[in-house]
Amino acid sequence: LSGSALATYDVNTLYAELGGYVVEVNGEGTHGIVVAMQDQGVSNWFEADNFLSDELNHDNIGANFKDWRLPTKRELTLIYDKYTNGGLMFSTTNYYWSSTIAAPGTVAYRLHFNYGNPISYDMHANGKIRAVRIF
Repeated sequence: LSGSALATYDVNTLYAELGGYVVEVNGEGTHGIVVAMQDQGVSNWFEADNFLSDELNHDNIGANFKDWRLPTKRELTLIYDKYTNGGLMFSTTNYYWSSTIAAPGTVAYRLHFNYGNPISYDMHANGKIRAVRIF
């Protein structure tokens, strides 16, 4: 875009045009990670993409985007940090899945929003799903 400035965004802010709450930005504030404002459901790790891609599992602003995915372990920890500082609403009674595989086979990382430590867990078990996307 020659001659026009890119929009800039701040961390810890809801932007409807991005589909959710910004949890990380680059140094210029032009690109980063946004997290959905509601959970997309509960499932095992293998079925999570079905929940992420169903627009009925997103709020009105999140349903406008098709590039939602599970957060990585690092991103989930970043989201947890924002949650513990009062920025996001999460169910604190369940684990949230990350996309990060802990070991070959059927083990991935989950994070409980009461404790904050990612643990490796069987991908066949159920966990909560909260989507992220890059902007």
